Amino acid sequence: MRIIAGKYKSRKIFSSLPSKANVIRGKISTVRPTSDRAKETLFNVLNNRIDFDETTCLDLFAGSGSLGFEALSRGAKRCDFVELSAHQIQMLKKTADSIGCTNDINIYKEDAIAFLETNAGGSYDLIFADPPYAYENYNELLTGVLNLKFSIFVVEFGAEGKFLYEIKEFDIIDKKIGVTNFKIFVSKE
Repeated sequence: MRIIAGKYKSRKIFSSLPSKANVIRGKISTVRPTSDRAKETLFNVLNNRIDFDETTCLDLFAGSGSLGFEALSRGAKRCDFVELSAHQIQMLKKTADSIGCTNDINIYKEDAIAFLETNAGGSYDLIFADPPYAYENYNELLTGVLNLKFSIFVVEFGAEGKFLYEIKEFDIIDKKIGVTNFKIFVSKE
């Protein structure tokens, strides 16, 4: 996996996650990084909606940190990564060290819902949530995100997953790339 654009373009993202979606017994594994194709499509949509310069980002269920590091590469000034896996946290640190952005990130070893509850009232320009495809706590996730101030919220889910939520204060963009779905909430303000 690599960063696809910006000042860290082509730099490696370290991860212990498989580079492609694993198929186990005919079903797609619940753990997978965002593909380069899906990431490129997502950031093309975001480029038309947000100026990355000086933005603050939150990467929930960070995994490899692919989305957060991509935002940093495109000019974001800070990204907070929230990840439970101690091994993936080591990979996040390794990537940050490798590309030279350790001063621009914070890493929290915490459950995403717990982090959102603890940080209610906080503010980010851009929030990414990439839970495992089998994730079922979308109500709690959305409630927690809505307790933050933000301009754009991106949630990624699998082809079989359903994220049917609508928020009247936001324009909604749906994108499907292979087995990956994005629902992008853009503030109307």
